[in-house]
Amino acid sequence: MTRFALALALSAALASPAPAQNAEALAGKRVVFLGDSNTQAGGYVGFTAYYLDKLYPKANFDIIGLGLASETLSGLSEDGHAGGKFPRPSLFERLGRVLEKAKPEIVFACYGMNDGIYLPLDKERTAAFQKGVTKLIDQCKEAGVKQVYLITPPIYDFAPKGDAFNYDVVLTEYAKWQAALKVPSVTVIDLHTAMRKAREARTEPFSKDKVHFGDDGHLFVARTVLDALGAKVPKETVAEVKADPLFKLVNEKRALRSSAWMKHTGYTREATVKPQPLGTTEDDAAKLQEKIDALRRK
Repeated sequence: MTRFALALALSAALASPAPAQNAEALAGKRVVFLGDSNTQAGGYVGFTAYYLDKLYPKANFDIIGLGLASETLSGLSEDGHAGGKFPRPSLFERLGRVLEKAKPEIVFACYGMNDGIYLPLDKERTAAFQKGVTKLIDQCKEAGVKQVYLITPPIYDFAPKGDAFNYDVVLTEYAKWQAALKVPSVTVIDLHTAMRKAREARTEPFSKDKVHFGDDGHLFVARTVLDALGAKVPKETVAEVKADPLFKLVNEKRALRSSAWMKHTGYTREATVKPQPLGTTEDDAAKLQEKIDALRRK
């Protein structure tokens, strides 16, 4: 057992809130966001990058979103996933390449939604998820990552009737286990608890299909992440944020880099995408950054 795995095994049984971090500490460092479909969609990554640029106009942020739909840490997949076309991908098929090529100093990782493969709580599946979290931390540390932020899984947005099975029970247990972790240079952001509390005060779901949240859900996730980083985010609607020319440029840059870096690091899902050159991507991103900086200086 590695020292990081041992630290996980000795985690306290009771969770304690993660101390607020300094958002500006992300400045000047390569930051990578890992996760499944909600991370690949890029909404909360874009909102997070936008507010960092807006709130800290003198700082430079280097953020790459590298989420992959259907992905797990557990390495599990249900029978007939995607109509039997392909099993769920595992992060560990590509993590080594991500760490080698992107060389992140800070990693945010949001997993759990797919790890229980939408079945009732089970000791073996839970153990597989926990082992995957441990492995993620170990590999990040070994690659020189200075700080890992574990974002607990979002809610399964479902209100059961009668004895109907509610998969959120599984995600709640995964989130509780993560929230209790006490590992050096690892901070847990408890999205699940925050999202469940917010959902109970809403009449409309965050996720119409129970899993993939809309823009307001992505904005909520970004706010939760930024709050954990000690950033003071103004109360704005999605429409207000999207109307800001700064957001449009930041999100364009996010989408450009995410697409290129996913191909650069390679991945396997319904097919295998072999690592490809970045080409002019970083030059194009730098040009967008010049426009971003011009707006930030106003």
